[in-house]
Amino acid sequence: MGDNKKGKKPGAIEQTVEQLAMQTMMVEADDVMALGSILENLEKLSLEDEKAPPAPLCAAIRKLVEKIILSEIPEPQRGLELLRRGVRLIQEGIYHPERPGAMDEEETFRKELEPILGIDLSPPPASKEEGPPASPQEKPPDIAQDMELCSDFTMEALEHLESIELQIINLEQNPEDKECINAIFRPFHTIKGVSGFLNLKEINRFSHAMESLLDDARNGRLSIHQGIIDFVLEAVDLLKKMIQELREQVKSGQVNPTPVGLEPYLQRISLLRKGEVPPKELLGKGEMPPLGEILSQKGYVSPADIQEALRKQKEEKRDQKIGEILIQENKVKPREVLEALRDQKKGASQVPEAAVKVDTSKLDNLVDLIGELVIAQSLVAQNSVFSGIHDPKLNRDFSQLKRITTDLQRISMSLRMVPIRHTFQKMIRLVRDLAKKSDKQVDLVMSGEETEIDRNMVDTLYDPLVHMIRNSVDHGIEPQAKRLEAGKPETGKVFLRAFQKGGFIVIEIEDDGQGLNRPKILKKAQETGLVPADASLTDHQIDNLIFEPGFSTADKVTDVSGRGVGMDVVRKTIEKLKGNVEIFSTTGKGCRFVMRVPLTLAIMDGIVVQIGAERYIIPTVFIRETLRPDRKDLSTVQNRGELIKVRDTFLPLIRLHRTLGIQTKQEHPWEALVVVVENEGRQKGLMVDDLLGKQEVVIKNLGEKLKTVEGVAGATIMGDGRVGLILDIHGIFEIDMNSSSMAQA
Repeated sequence: MGDNKKGKKPGAIEQTVEQLAMQTMMVEADDVMALGSILENLEKLSLEDEKAPPAPLCAAIRKLVEKIILSEIPEPQRGLELLRRGVRLIQEGIYHPERPGAMDEEETFRKELEPILGIDLSPPPASKEEGPPASPQEKPPDIAQDMELCSDFTMEALEHLESIELQIINLEQNPEDKECINAIFRPFHTIKGVSGFLNLKEINRFSHAMESLLDDARNGRLSIHQGIIDFVLEAVDLLKKMIQELREQVKSGQVNPTPVGLEPYLQRISLLRKGEVPPKELLGKGEMPPLGEILSQKGYVSPADIQEALRKQKEEKRDQKIGEILIQENKVKPREVLEALRDQKKGASQVPEAAVKVDTSKLDNLVDLIGELVIAQSLVAQNSVFSGIHDPKLNRDFSQLKRITTDLQRISMSLRMVPIRHTFQKMIRLVRDLAKKSDKQVDLVMSGEETEIDRNMVDTLYDPLVHMIRNSVDHGIEPQAKRLEAGKPETGKVFLRAFQKGGFIVIEIEDDGQGLNRPKILKKAQETGLVPADASLTDHQIDNLIFEPGFSTADKVTDVSGRGVGMDVVRKTIEKLKGNVEIFSTTGKGCRFVMRVPLTLAIMDGIVVQIGAERYIIPTVFIRETLRPDRKDLSTVQNRGELIKVRDTFLPLIRLHRTLGIQTKQEHPWEALVVVVENEGRQKGLMVDDLLGKQEVVIKNLGEKLKTVEGVAGATIMGDGRVGLILDIHGIFEIDMNSSSMAQA
């Protein structure tokens, strides 16, 4: 085995065995992808010389690995121990082939394996006429027979494809980096191995072809160039689409992979391996689903309507797109077509589901129950029966109970926390593709990727990040020539940061571009009727016009932006997460978007205020300061209502008891307290009777009947068992603005 057989590089077997030894030391019984890679290396080891038959020892170990993957071994740890012993025997056979007792060790090992595998592993008598000994390897499992294996495969394969996308960006910067090429090669190799075992023929065939292409590159037979890099990204998109389709079929319980037209891709791989440039007819335009298919899937139109529109487009030779025809025929609304176009642009680059080993619904139930426990503990502690008992031991016991419930709450919340890294890393490819489409040079600089956030919020933040980064690249970063004229570096920078501040996660998107064009924004808003022609707006008010639905300053609609369907989505999404978003722009220097969202949607920091006999919670993220004004600080201005002077600034005063329709104890602001809150850059004073303190509250939904109530974001159970309403500051501001408008009218 140590000889240099023809076609085999010196040391190849030894390297494979060393890799096997490392893999078996670290593998766990439920790690399907790692076991699949071990299976692949065992096969590779058996076939180092393509004319040699698989060694009986390797074949037996392969069978053992298959049994572990299929969970057919009652004691998985025992199976792993035997696997490690078997690999050690292979090592000994390579490095010490003539050692005494080698045959006896193998025989003993096979005898231990036989009852576990349920087959006879005794080697047949050697005979030149009979050919190679039969391998105990069985036929790969039918994928329809083991949904759990397929589910694990799809989840982990998507993670491998994500790693390829990250590495391909690095490879583009350093095409000769062998480590980077190997890092891209390995995921394709693993996907090929496991898909072959699961009998996923299309995925196996394509990943095998990609593995061969990258093997040429890592062995120096092929030089990496832009065409290969672009094609690898296309291949990743295609594999994602195939694997996501498999995942949906696994969920439905019926696995029947749809054949994919692989031939154009395989032809391109063949040409690339020969060093040729594929002809244009093979390049394609990616794998975006047809617009009609998306509209039909969403239920906006029937398949018959799509076919009729296609017929008219073809037979009547209309110079119109299918979306325009459907709108003309009143089959769909323009808004629905725009929504489908956004989904089409996402293509196969959907965010994969979170890979959590524990069922996430169980985690959510655990957090909810512990929230109830915290409320129950607070109710017991504040019960008048217990509060009247002055027993030191009882007080110590209550203090201990409070510490335990607080720790339980903290630990349970941490179980749902995941690093924001995965969402951030998706932006790397986005910036690269956007820069290429816009013909600009843009670098993405990320920091704070380890910042943790509630996993229920991670997917929700994806779309706002996409919209804001798209705007930074398309609107913010100037073309190279314009940057050079302004004395800036040719390559623009987009900064993506995340950090924790108090009970909130702050995410910043900043670019070093030209900043917001305020005159153009104001002019466009006046033209569209968003603001009156004679309106006098502050810079901040002008900046916030970009969050209005349908607003866009783009001169034309492009693949990147211009439809005005992005930034309003950002604001609505962040507000739904009980957060806010702000803009800071400097002309000629750049723009910065700041999103603040709570660490979790289950618990919130708030200030408890009293108004009359009722108590309300104001989220701390909106509070700037609290004060008791002097009588001279209050004034009334025509058409603007009551104003209160805070240092050198006059702020509108909202009497919360009037807004909420309840009786108050204090009629005059100088006898009460004013809480200064800020939302979207606007500050106002909220008049309350008293502050009862800061409290971490467990958020409860209001239910279907009350969810549309303005000015209220949710509720919580207070320590005495009564319900306290959580105020929605954005809604309070809207109510105040509407009341002022009605008063002026």
